[in-house]
Amino acid sequence: MDTALEELYAQVPQPGCKGLCQDACGPIGMNPREHQRIRERGVKIPHYQDGLAELVETGNYTCPALKDGQCSVYDIRPMLCRLWGATETMPCTYGCLPEEGLLPDADGHALLAQSLDVGKPDALSAEELERLRQRFDDPKFRRTVQDAAKNNRLASNPEKAVEYWRDKAARYGTALPAAPKKKRPRRRRG
Repeated sequence: MDTALEELYAQVPQPGCKGLCQDACGPIGMNPREHQRIRERGVKIPHYQDGLAELVETGNYTCPALKDGQCSVYDIRPMLCRLWGATETMPCTYGCLPEEGLLPDADGHALLAQSLDVGKPDALSAEELERLRQRFDDPKFRRTVQDAAKNNRLASNPEKAVEYWRDKAARYGTALPAAPKKKRPRRRRG
């Protein structure tokens, strides 16, 4: 499994990270093996949904892998972290840029899908990956993906996120719903 992940990681251009983007680190999904490798380093990253619940409840989330503003598991970071600063939809906001240019979104999403499938018996076929890549030929689909990436960036700054969604709701003549009652997040293994 590690070899398969490393082969996928090798396809992601390196943005020449300056170590300034810790504000972009948030809850992410990852392959179970990626999660396990990080745990083996002594870092416990919560399940994606638990991290989101923490962000919603407290308005704050700090990735447990961050130590003094730097990723302590950088060499084994998950695919989604590797794609940050390397794809068209997720360019580094601090100007780090791969020498070979940004990876097209279709390729980045295909790599992410493949990384999530590593070790699964029903991994995506070549035909399914090609269909995923072809979806990016549709401008509406690309815009949806770009909007989702933009909105996820807002998650690292809760005040801006709330302001964005309030403005959007006001444009449609509605208001944001009241904050939900606080629930205790479910604990998950991991």
